[in-house]
Amino acid sequence: MVRSWSKACGWLVTAALFAVAATFLLPATPALAYLETTSTPYPAPLGHGDPLNGTDNYSCLTCHGGSPGDWAADCAECHGYMSEPPAETYGKGPHSGYTTGSVRCALCHSVHTAGSALLLPAATITATCEMCHDGTGGRGVYGAIQAETGSAPGAQHRVDQTNLVPGGDASTGATATLAFSGPDGTLSCSDCHSPHGANTVAAFKGDRRRVPYSTTSREEWQQTESDRLLLQNPGNAAAVPVAEYGSDWCITCHKGRMSGAPAYVANHPGDSGSGAFTYGNVAKLSQDASTTTTVMGPLGGDNRGYLMPYLSSGTTRTPEQVGHAPICQQCHEDTRFVGTMAGAEASAAPFVASLDGTGTAGNPRFQNFPHEAQNPHLLVETNDDLCLNCHPAD
Repeated sequence: MVRSWSKACGWLVTAALFAVAATFLLPATPALAYLETTSTPYPAPLGHGDPLNGTDNYSCLTCHGGSPGDWAADCAECHGYMSEPPAETYGKGPHSGYTTGSVRCALCHSVHTAGSALLLPAATITATCEMCHDGTGGRGVYGAIQAETGSAPGAQHRVDQTNLVPGGDASTGATATLAFSGPDGTLSCSDCHSPHGANTVAAFKGDRRRVPYSTTSREEWQQTESDRLLLQNPGNAAAVPVAEYGSDWCITCHKGRMSGAPAYVANHPGDSGSGAFTYGNVAKLSQDASTTTTVMGPLGGDNRGYLMPYLSSGTTRTPEQVGHAPICQQCHEDTRFVGTMAGAEASAAPFVASLDGTGTAGNPRFQNFPHEAQNPHLLVETNDDLCLNCHPAD
């Protein structure tokens, strides 16, 4: 009873603490999103650890206080599991798994003291999302680059700020104005993501390394695919729901960027939106070392999918590459050094996953796409470096 009451009123207590902190101008406590990087001390049942970032000493106790015995059993209910959970809730934290006996609704909604018409604690959907995903400490989907580098990102999808979509006009490829769900029709988090975990794309493997790992089971857990709460109908603009994340997902809004569109002569479009080639199914190098051999596989988790070598004749692509243009994400993704093309051969740069930019050795350093990126236009690389990934100088 005590535990249920505390969870039902948990966000009220949090709001009160935030108000007190603001009154006295106290430093903000980092708001940790779903399974964010955390460290010891941790209770044994959860098995957390952070060998890659030993200076980070946040734990559940930092925000919630008490002793492990008071809350250890509740953490998994809201923030996921350290072992294999039910498939319908995997990787979704508090955004799924609602039952008549759960109290997950109260984590984001309040009947009596809400700040918006949706019974949310903040005035907008985006502001509510950022109560957890706010970039503090460089660990949110927004704010990480600024927090870790001191410089503004090179590009970002601006939530609650714009309703203009580059390449959104299907007939001309020009910028289009769309009506989104944010203030005054601007883009909101909920235009791309399903906060309730419904009607999402198929799970896929990405680059994101949000969770530290210290055991074999934790490494395996990290590699598990997730749908990232991505809606099948982003922006409510898809003529047909998109089942898998890839070019089809992007061109629901950026319609003028697809191959074969009337705007083809005015831009460098990606795959035609056939659905055959997705983030989980692209032509990629078979190994990091110099090779002309490609295989079909996921784009996430390595740098092999960003280079498109020719066969030794230098006039044709490899068999796996024939028949489709690059998908959007092969040019627009997290900033990184992908490798080099040398004549007919290509070498992929090692993929090094850092913890949300906390170290400079990551390749990519940040894993925030498509929210923000270090390069303009959310490009993997810039200038000739980008072009030469597919078009070798010789």
